[in-house]
Amino acid sequence: LRAGLTRASHLVEQLLAMARLDAAPVAGRMEPMNLLEVAKQVVVEYAAIADNRRIDLGLLPGDAVTVAGAAGEWRTLLGNLVDNALRYTPEGGRVDVQARQVGAEAVLSVTDSGPGIPAEERERVFDRFYRGSQATAPGSGLGLAIVKRIADRYRARIALSAAESGSGLCVTVRAPIMA
Repeated sequence: LRAGLTRASHLVEQLLAMARLDAAPVAGRMEPMNLLEVAKQVVVEYAAIADNRRIDLGLLPGDAVTVAGAAGEWRTLLGNLVDNALRYTPEGGRVDVQARQVGAEAVLSVTDSGPGIPAEERERVFDRFYRGSQATAPGSGLGLAIVKRIADRYRARIALSAAESGSGLCVTVRAPIMA
């Protein structure tokens, strides 16, 4: 019963987040956001979940890079990426978050040591309610759709690739730096 209530609560939160994004205009919501500070907050917020699953969640050295946007939306974007990484990374695994500047772009990345996403499914995972063929963790299929919707609002691009270690997934979000 408790697990069912937790899943239902998470689904309602995701549906509300998507509805808010669909209804709210972007204009007037632009403020400078330090992505490194957002990353620190999200890592602290998810630290207890990572500890309970014996997953090494960490913030890699990065840059204090500023983008335009609403603080809550950038936290939701990164929170959904970290939440997904923790859901799919097996016990004893690793999730790394990094915010850095590359040229005129802010680059936010979340890399995990989970099973990854097959290349042929990487575009579909951004569709609402889509759950990959290898999805084993509970979820609604809305997390990455919300990430994509927020990224689109701020002219950010998302790329999914295999982690450099060969095992896992690396999600990279590239956004214009706020001048």
